[in-house]
Amino acid sequence: MKTLEATFQIITPMFLGGADQSAKTIRPASIKGALRFWWRALNWSRCLATNNHDEILALRSLHDQEARLFGIAASDHAGGQGVFLLQVCDQDIAFAEQAFNPLGSGQLYLLGQGLATFKNGNSCLRNAIKENGHFTVKLIFRPTTSDQDIQGIRDALLLFGLLGALGSRARHGLGSVAITKWSGPKKIAQTAQEYKNLLAGLLTDTQSNAEPPFTAFSHLSRIDLSKTDANALKLLNVVGMEQQMYRSYGSKGNFGNTHKVNGKEAEQNFADDHHLVLDATRGQHIDRAPERVVFGLPHNYYFSSPTAQAYVNYAPEGKDGRRSSPLMLHIHPIGGQFVAVHTLLPAKFLPDLAQIRIEARGSHSNVNSAPDWQVLHDYLNRFNGETLHGSR
Repeated sequence: MKTLEATFQIITPMFLGGADQSAKTIRPASIKGALRFWWRALNWSRCLATNNHDEILALRSLHDQEARLFGIAASDHAGGQGVFLLQVCDQDIAFAEQAFNPLGSGQLYLLGQGLATFKNGNSCLRNAIKENGHFTVKLIFRPTTSDQDIQGIRDALLLFGLLGALGSRARHGLGSVAITKWSGPKKIAQTAQEYKNLLAGLLTDTQSNAEPPFTAFSHLSRIDLSKTDANALKLLNVVGMEQQMYRSYGSKGNFGNTHKVNGKEAEQNFADDHHLVLDATRGQHIDRAPERVVFGLPHNYYFSSPTAQAYVNYAPEGKDGRRSSPLMLHIHPIGGQFVAVHTLLPAKFLPDLAQIRIEARGSHSNVNSAPDWQVLHDYLNRFNGETLHGSR
């Protein structure tokens, strides 16, 4: 039997759970879902090229290959059907009712509604798998599996261990995992340069010139080493505060006429968004989407007046939808430090003819989606970090 084993360290608290949303264990289905995501992201450019840049044919080819490799359904016990079985073993993990103590404002911002609250003191609403735990993933390939198929899955597993995360708010830096050892042919990165080399080797053939129809690597993608710190949770808080400062309009509170964000004067980079949505809460018709929707949907607004609230969302067929953020944060240990790694994967933002719904005061406006990707590039540029892949 052909096998592959990899051990991962949990870098930041992981909000991973079943139907009761309670963290109990790391399931094979969760790992397999992550591997599917990174395999698709890596292989889109290849499929497009081998199908003469016909997007429909490329999508069909990618779907067929994914089904063959990973299977159609997944089992919690053995990872489902496909060319391999997946086991999660040697789980050395602990649990916490309050993953952050104290919970910093930046961490609270990244957790968002549903995972944390600022009422009666900042606190988490769900338990989590604590940082610093370890687990091992074992892949057992069928004897007839080709070396090419094994390499493709092996690359996805390695990329998951360099950029990935598990659980709720995985794209916000929560549940970050780092591969620490494996039975693959490449040496696990111990230095910043080795980390860069591993990523560069994986992303060599991901430079499609077309905008992907789903979240995948292309010539539009970008990976930045944004910021470092000796403490992973402190780094998460600092990055969260930076994003809050960039996006927030601020609150007057007890500051008189000056709007503040975490005690600092607000930058108000998106004042037009604030005014636009405030107009919606006053009953005015809205004809465009806020610029900040490019961070992902839903995207809600709360003003000082309890009646002045607005909800910005993608509403397919009148039902609430979701557009995950194209910007992903990952915290990774490198050379005794932790680095905040941002991965930006621009792609078709919403399906053709889909609109964004802005709801306020019992009425709504449907507006077209035309995301401005420069909003995310400007956010990454404020860190003045190192761009490993793509351009600014």
